Order: sequence, then C-alpha cells, then structure tokens
Amino acid sequence: MGHGVIIVGAGLAGMMAAIAASDEGGEVVLIDRGSVGLGTNTAMSNAVFTGVSASYGAEEYIRETMEIGRFLNRRFKVEIVAEKSPEAVARLKALGVPINPAGNLYQVKSPNPRVVSGVTMVKQVAAALQSRPNIHVVRDFYVTGIMKEDGGATGIEGIDEAGRRVIYGADAVVLATGGAGAIYLRNDNQKGIMGQGYCLAAMAGLSLLDMEFVQFFPLVVAGEGLAASIVYPPMHEAICLVNSAGEDLAAKYSMGSLSDAVMRKRDELSIDLYGETEKGTVFLDYRKVPDEAWEVHPLSLLRLIKHDFKAKPLPVSPAVHFMMGGVRTDEACRTDLPGLFACGEVTWGLHGANRRGGNALMECAVFGTLAGRNAAQFKSSGPKGITSDFKGPWEDRTPGAKTGHKTLGQIKDEIRRTAWIHAGVIRSADGLKEGLDASFLIGRELEGIVPENRREVCVKADLAAAVLTLKAVITASLGRQESRGSFYRDDFPREDDVNWRKNSSLTYDSATGSFAADYIPVN
Repeated sequence: MGHGVIIVGAGLAGMMAAIAASDEGGEVVLIDRGSVGLGTNTAMSNAVFTGVSASYGAEEYIRETMEIGRFLNRRFKVEIVAEKSPEAVARLKALGVPINPAGNLYQVKSPNPRVVSGVTMVKQVAAALQSRPNIHVVRDFYVTGIMKEDGGATGIEGIDEAGRRVIYGADAVVLATGGAGAIYLRNDNQKGIMGQGYCLAAMAGLSLLDMEFVQFFPLVVAGEGLAASIVYPPMHEAICLVNSAGEDLAAKYSMGSLSDAVMRKRDELSIDLYGETEKGTVFLDYRKVPDEAWEVHPLSLLRLIKHDFKAKPLPVSPAVHFMMGGVRTDEACRTDLPGLFACGEVTWGLHGANRRGGNALMECAVFGTLAGRNAAQFKSSGPKGITSDFKGPWEDRTPGAKTGHKTLGQIKDEIRRTAWIHAGVIRSADGLKEGLDASFLIGRELEGIVPENRREVCVKADLAAAVLTLKAVITASLGRQESRGSFYRDDFPREDDVNWRKNSSLTYDSATGSFAADYIPVN
C-alpha cells in the first residue's frame, strides 16, 4: 500500500500529526533519526501549556500573546490556538496524558517528582501512537531532501540505518523537525537540533521568516561536565543569584523576586546575566535551601544533576531555548509548496518577536493535529512507496579527493562559538558582519570534508544545516535596526514601531549560499 502521509520529526508536533492523520484513515510513515518522543526537545520540557480555559478567556489570551510577541505575530494563528486549545487539551487527556488546569495554564505532572514532566508526556503519546496499525515508525533515518515534481512535494529522500539512499513517495509530507538551538555554544536543546527543517525548507525554495528572533532562557546550568538543564521556576526563596564577586544580582538589578524575574522579565534578565558572564561566572546558591524543599517539583529535578548543592553554588548562564521564526504556513498548516505541511517550532507566525511561556507545546498540540488531519486529506498523483539505491553516498567519492583541514568536530565548535559570540544575546552591526563572514568561511571548510561513513555523512549534513541557519539568523538580524522582544541590538536599543513593525523574509540562493532579505509590514 502506498504512503499517504510522511511526517518528519517525532516530537509532540510530529506525534500529534501522526495520530490525527491516522484518525483520518491515512497510511502514515513517522520518520525520526532517533527514538520517538524521547530524542526531542519535548521530552526535556516542563510540559506547561498556555491556552483558553474556564478561568482564562480567548480575548485575554489573544491580547497577551500579541503583546508578548510585540505585534509581529500572525494574528489568525493566535486566534486558532485560542479557539482550539481546549480541544487540544481534551485530546491529550484522551491519549492518557495527565494534564490538568493550573491557573491560567495546563500542566502535565509526573507521578514521580524526579521525572521530567516532558518525559511522562511523550511516553504516553508515543504509546498511544504505536498502538495504531496504520502508523509505521521509521527510526535511524536521516532526511536529506524534499522530493518535488510538477511544482509540489511528492515525498522525501534520505539515508537509512544501513547507509542506503532511500526515497519515500507520498501524497503529503509534514515537517515537524523542531528548531535550531544546538547551533549555539550555550543552549538547552537536544544536541542534534541544528536547523535541519529550516535547511530542508530553504533548499526546497521556501522563504524563512523572522529568523532573527531567538529566545534565551536566563538560567541554564553551565558547569563543566554538567548537563545544560533549565532551572525551572518557581524558585525557592532561599536561592540566591550571585556573580563571581559574590554580589546579589537580584538586588543589583532591582529584579525583585527571582521567580518573577525569570517568568516575567526573561529578556532583560538574560541581557543582564550575559554581561555578568562576560566578567566572570554567575551562580545560583542553594546552600540555604532546606532539605525538605528538595523533594518538591521543580527542585526535585535538580537532584538528577551530579553537583553538591550543599557545598558549592551552581554555575548558570543564559542559553538559547527556542526559535520564533521559520516556515510560513496557512490556517490548514500548508506551506507555499503544495503537498508540504509543517507544524511546531519549524514554523513561523504564532510567537512574533517573543514566545510566551507555554505556547510552544500548545502550538505543537493544536497545529500538529491540524497538519496531520489536513495532510491526510491531500491527494497527489506522484509515485508512492519506497525506492532504494543500495549504496551509501560516501561510496561516490572521487578517488583521492581532498578532505578539509579541520575535523567535523572542530567545525561544529566553530559554528557554535560564532553563533554565540556574533548572533547571541547582544548583537551589533560589526559583530553580525564578522559572524556572517565567518559563516561563509566555515561553510567552505565544511564543503572540503569528504565523509568516510554513514555517521560522518549525517554529521556533515547537520553542520551544513547549522551553517545555513546561522546565515539566516545573522542576515535577518543585520537588516533589523531596532530591538524588539527577544531581539536586542546594542547599536539600536529601542523598539521602533514607525519603521520596524515588520516581518523579515529570507530567500535562499543555493548558488551563492546566501540569503536575500526583505522586510514586510505587518498586516
């Protein structure tokens, strides 16, 4: 039987798309390079959803989401979430996810306070997905391109676990690949999240919008050898934030409550803490936290970190958390390429210049369901099924081909440092120009490396996606001469509604490896 829908990515958005397409009677192939759910950013989340509830109305949700996005949001997307968020929560509950109202939010709570709520959620959704006979899960598959014919998407190509070139034909394709946080030196994403979806879309001829808007979380574990985990609020009142000189930073910057600063002033806090980290290490001091508090969420999660909290403070730093920009989709999650749908962090429109807390997962639940449902109803005349080359792409090497002077690992380090230094928390024209020049040099060095095996082919493709994404972030940042939401330029530190209430739109030229930028007034 032919494949009706191929879904690329198995986080919450991809899993919800697969279930929705299955409910519509579609034959679904869900593809991921790792394990379903657990290898994604969803599993690392605190599993908080923002949406309309009995105590929180649609008008208030729309107003606050637009305000936080500094009015660059695509309003119809905000309205769709306002309308469909209760349905999305009910759908999750029906799948067995322990999600319940918590004030103006919905919260998934793990039965075990030491288990991350995101893990509990993805395990439950994955179990529901894998019980459906018309969903075929393909693991250890690396997608390298979107197949096109007669102006539409007809499937995907990639490399299977044996290293063979494989093409999957389908009626429709859904991109649910996530963002690109791992291109930065400091981030809290899974290490393989490097902009693969943005690269697939740009190489297929699609525009990328608002790629300059990158969200930083102010408090992420930064100690050597420690996992880069978010320090989730609420913060116990006995926790103190200090710099390398021992100064209380909450007092120094008039933050008030540390919990309030983390939840309501994340951008300002990230800027302040970035400045402090340039001078020395910043710490969270837990030494006065009482023993009984460590058994309560979210402090209980930190006990998974191998650090002696009673003896020494914990090093922290701002880190990249989320990408607000991405691929344009309409109300049915269709991209500008017929037959290609998209959902989740890879898309643009809901968040504007800044993501509201809890909206990332609600976006996955709402638009994942819409993307799967509508993709299952899309029919094309292209070829279906699987074709394979039975030969690894590294076997096409020219005998004696020269490799680059650097290793893939060294190039990865260069990309991450370039992104952090030149396109990080604080940006400027000079720094961005240096970063763009560096990204072209890194790209040329990467092209010179000839992979020796399947693993190297996939790593090189990851790094190519990272370079492309970095160019997109920098190019869009150079053009925007203001500061807005999560985006801060110290040479243009003010928001400018008169000239810059605009969305950036980038078009990729594969011949030059560069992006052309346009800025479109918000309608």
